[in-house]
Parts: sequence; C-alpha cells; structure tokens
Amino acid sequence: MTHALQIHGLEAGYSGQPVLRALDLEVTAGVTAILGPSGCGKTTLLRAVAGFVTPMAGTITVAGREVVSGRSVVAARRRGLGYVPQDGALFPHLTVEANVGFGLPRGQRRNSARVSEALALVELPAKLAQRYPHELSGGQQQRVALARALAPRPRLVLLDEPFSSLDASLREETGRAVVRALRAAGAAAVLVTHDQGEALSLADQVAVMVDGSFLQVAAPADVYLTPADPRVAAFLGHAALVAGTAAGEPDADGRVRSASCALGLLRLRAPVAAGPVRVAIRAEQVQVAPADESDRAGVVLDVSFYGHDATIRVVLDSGEHVSARTPANSVPRPGDPVRVDVVGEAVAFAV
Repeated sequence: MTHALQIHGLEAGYSGQPVLRALDLEVTAGVTAILGPSGCGKTTLLRAVAGFVTPMAGTITVAGREVVSGRSVVAARRRGLGYVPQDGALFPHLTVEANVGFGLPRGQRRNSARVSEALALVELPAKLAQRYPHELSGGQQQRVALARALAPRPRLVLLDEPFSSLDASLREETGRAVVRALRAAGAAAVLVTHDQGEALSLADQVAVMVDGSFLQVAAPADVYLTPADPRVAAFLGHAALVAGTAAGEPDADGRVRSASCALGLLRLRAPVAAGPVRVAIRAEQVQVAPADESDRAGVVLDVSFYGHDATIRVVLDSGEHVSARTPANSVPRPGDPVRVDVVGEAVAFAV
C-alpha cells in the first residue's frame, strides 16, 4: 500500500535556525496526531508538509510522490493536499456552497454535485449550502472548512489545531464528526494538537514531539500505557516520576519486574535492568486515605475540584510530589496527612 505521507530526515526552521531535527514519520491511513507542548515544532512540521516552509534537509513524499527532495520542492498548490487551518479561514463574503466549491480545481468550482457530496461527508444538511459563514456555529464552520479540503478528494488532509476555538462539548462532537468524514472519504490525516485527550481519543497513531524531535510514535494505548521515554510519561497524562531502585528475581535476560520507592514495592509493567530507576506514577493509579502520623506517606498539598471528581497533589515524606484522582464525595483538605497506595503496575526507566 502506498503511504499517504512519508518523512525522512526532515530538518526545517526559520532564519537558518532549526526547529525540526532529523524527523522520520510514516502515515499509511487513518489519523496521526502530532502531540506536544507549545513551541515544540508541531505547526512547523505541518507547514513543511503543506509547502509553506522550505525544509533545510530531508525528504517528504505524499501519496507516493516526492514533494521535497534536496533542492527539488513542489509548490504548495501542486501537492494535492487538503489543509484545514486553526480558524477555518472561510471566505466571509461567499456562501457555504461557494466556500466548499473553492477547494475544487477552477474548472470544477460550479460542480454542485461534488459540493453536496462533500457537505454530506461532514454531516451538514444541504439547507446550509446558501448560508454565509457568520450564520453558522463554530462547529459548523469547521465542518465547512473540512468539506472544502475534502472536495478535491485528497489522499492526505492536514489539520492545524482545528478545534481549539470550540467549547469542550462542541469540540468533542466536532472532532468525532471530522474523523467520521475522513474515514468515509478514505483520506488519511495529520492532526496537530496540544490536547492530550483529543489526540488519544481521535487518532490511530500518536507522535509525541518535544524540542523538534519525536520521542515516540505508536498507537494511543501504547504511548500512554508503555511510554518509551520518561518525558513521554511526564507529558502524556502528567505522570509523577519518583526515584527508586529496581530489584528482585531476574528473568533470563537478567532484568527484574519490581521496584522499591517512596510509595513502597511496586510491580512493573515491563522488566528493567536492576539498579536506580525513575518510576512513572499516574494519578489514576494513586489512592489516598486518611492517616495519622504513624502510618502517613505524605501530606495533601492542594486540591483541584472538578465536580465529578478531584485531583489531589500530595507531597511525600521523601519530598517528591504525586497526584491522585478521587471521587468528589471524599476529598481531603490541604494539610491533611494521608496514606498513599498505588494500584496496578507502574512503568520504570533506568537512570
């Protein structure tokens, strides 16, 4: 199968200063989310693929066609891509029908059948075709922008944080509708986002980026449950990294599956070499209970109340911090001594 996107050794930046460093990425089908903190290079990557930034080195291939290779660079308008910017960038003076038709080649812009087909793909009723962008909700506007990108039937669509301006409930609804539309159209997509929930729930593949490099590219469950790097664990799910020592009965490769730390002896999800480690502890694994001075493991530092539950930050007797999620009806107060238990297996990284 021809890849929708292949990137090898990509370096790109501004004013001679690199932002992206030796990136490799393959997108065959489905949605690939580029996830990382602000300023890590996510949008620069998308702009390089789109043709808005000229790379310093590397190759980019779209649907089997090299669009960047050495000094050979195909113009943005000739790459056969769909592109949905953060604000949708609809033309305010054009109707929905005309906006979607604008994505078609000049000779086909009055192809109302294709426009209707594109609107149906994004689950917008035909009665909206004659409305103007200001007469639509934010979610509807983003679907129109996607319909415009899908109208020419591209193999690859680039989405630059397209849901960031929407409120939480509309954001989730629109995101799922966009993914359904992409799958119905048979188009692969690269979604740039800094929202972890969005990346994990919508994508088939997640590429975690820090400082212009990918730390891990894998399925959502893999990057969350088995992070390949402590920085992935700390960023994705905000795991606390606690100092510890891996020890126990070694396996055939001399590796062990348990580690002791300030939270006690913990079972590890994957074996590691015996010795100093950093253990990643996620908030959903941590349970807190009232304790007296004799059996406490820490003190509540602060509480963030969300209604349905609360997140509690605890400073351990070791001075390290961990977070716990607890039901809203059993929230301790800052300063309360607590006992801390860890449920399930943890992930450890050799130091």
